[in-house]
Amino acid sequence: MRSSESNEVCKRVRLNDQNWQVGRFLEEGVEQRFRNLSQTNFVVEYTKDGLIKYIMDGEILRIEKLYEGYNQTEVIKNVEQIKYLRWQGEYGGNQKKVGKWNAFWRGDNLNVGGLYNENGQKQGKWIELFTNFFDSSQIISSGVYKQGKRHGEWTTSLKDQDIACGIYDENGQKNGVWVEIHDKFSNERFITFVGKYINGLKFGRWDTYFQMSFEDEIQLIGGGEYNQNGVKSGFWIDIHEDYDYYEYQIIYLGEYIDGKKYGQWNTQFKDPNFLDQQSFIGGGFYDQNEVKTGKWIELYEDFRNVCQILLEGEYVKGIKQGKWNTQFRLNQHHKFKTIGGGNYDHQGIKNGRWIEMNNNFWKQCQVIESGEYQNGNKIGSWIIKFRYTIKYPFNKIGGGIYDDNGMKNGKWIEIFKNFQNSSQVTLVGDYLNGTKTGRWNIMMRYHEKEKFQFIGGGMFDQQGLKNGDWIELIENFGIQNQVIMRGEYLFGMKLGQWNTLYRNNPKLDFSIIGGGQYDKNGQKIGYWVDLNNYFGNEQFGSLQVLKGTYENGLKKKKFTHNFLHQG
Repeated sequence: MRSSESNEVCKRVRLNDQNWQVGRFLEEGVEQRFRNLSQTNFVVEYTKDGLIKYIMDGEILRIEKLYEGYNQTEVIKNVEQIKYLRWQGEYGGNQKKVGKWNAFWRGDNLNVGGLYNENGQKQGKWIELFTNFFDSSQIISSGVYKQGKRHGEWTTSLKDQDIACGIYDENGQKNGVWVEIHDKFSNERFITFVGKYINGLKFGRWDTYFQMSFEDEIQLIGGGEYNQNGVKSGFWIDIHEDYDYYEYQIIYLGEYIDGKKYGQWNTQFKDPNFLDQQSFIGGGFYDQNEVKTGKWIELYEDFRNVCQILLEGEYVKGIKQGKWNTQFRLNQHHKFKTIGGGNYDHQGIKNGRWIEMNNNFWKQCQVIESGEYQNGNKIGSWIIKFRYTIKYPFNKIGGGIYDDNGMKNGKWIEIFKNFQNSSQVTLVGDYLNGTKTGRWNIMMRYHEKEKFQFIGGGMFDQQGLKNGDWIELIENFGIQNQVIMRGEYLFGMKLGQWNTLYRNNPKLDFSIIGGGQYDKNGQKIGYWVDLNNYFGNEQFGSLQVLKGTYENGLKKKKFTHNFLHQG
């Protein structure tokens, strides 16, 4: 779990006799980082007047009304959907969805959805969004519902091309041969699973296939057998959850017994820059209960081609114990070298001095954090260090103090979520009992030998919400893509005029290239000039803006596209 906002979590209190509770709760989810979905944290607040608020970094991203029958497990986990997905429709007298419902993405009508009957059940022809629908994965599934259950043939498509399909029986169970898509299927990650269902259970041989694009050859990359109980059995080749050609060619090889991993499992990795080398890179042993035991070499959470980090140590009955080392190499021309690590006690809890990788560590963002753990909590002074390349030493660029409860207090210098060699940006301000408060400044520099200079920032109130005038950075801010947004927050929500400013040269002044108005509910209204989703992205070479009118956060008609002329 990423702990950057764990301070936001408050004690749960029951709200009347309903099945939700007043308070703030930390949620784990995913957000887009570059073109992939990465793990993140955000906060969900349930209010006494029946509202649910999604909060991240002091900004209220979304407010929804809670209806009867709402379950707190129904929170949206995809931050991109929290920001950009809207459903439009009506509730009946029983507070259940009824009639036609449509979905909108970034204000555009997706022309997906369908009908709910008087009992709030989906009925008839439906077009639904992929669970992890976002900009790089605009996947839809279409078929028929009968009394709330899928029925007959359903087809999944991307960019008007079919990518998966199968048949549901009268009971809404999958039967026969199916082609299914990976949970993280996207424009850059075509992964499908092909096999057979019997009465809703997978059975027999299932194969895993990879394809770089619609035009490329399909490759068999994994698979194995399911037994009569629908669980994995025998030898399997599993794939990494983020498997793709360019960065995550990672597979796991081993045996299942009745759905549990058993014996030696090995991890193999292929760097696309070294295509003739499929190398063993890790693994270890599972006992008969699928419990890790003995020496293990595991992959760092974000291990990939440009972030080759291993974690090495011992398991005792499934619990990490003793010394664990963190090792890093730039690529297969280099040897792994210890870069961090620390000790676990007999209960698997971190204690003593640790050196950890920053959540965003990779080749262009070599940032580490060092300090003390006490019973699993960070305490005392923690230092953030950065180096430009492996040839340079690590130097301090930030840090601060954790109290005895593991809460940040006092002055902190943190790094921007997209910090890297070409975007050396830090955030400077104060914490009070784990909550950002008062003035926070955004600082940047162009080279590690220069001093940081002010570029933006604003105020947080006592609740950790942004308030007043703010200057913020676009998420993919960099030296060659300097985009800032300037406007006002009111209790965590954007209000009034917000301008978007740009420069591609540090010697130039920022110029307004876009913007518009937010209403009192934080929704875009009136005439706007938006940036293209990939504005400034080197791969797409896009300096494009979109112009048009919003009404209550939704686009009234198709926006016009214009390219920015650089002066």
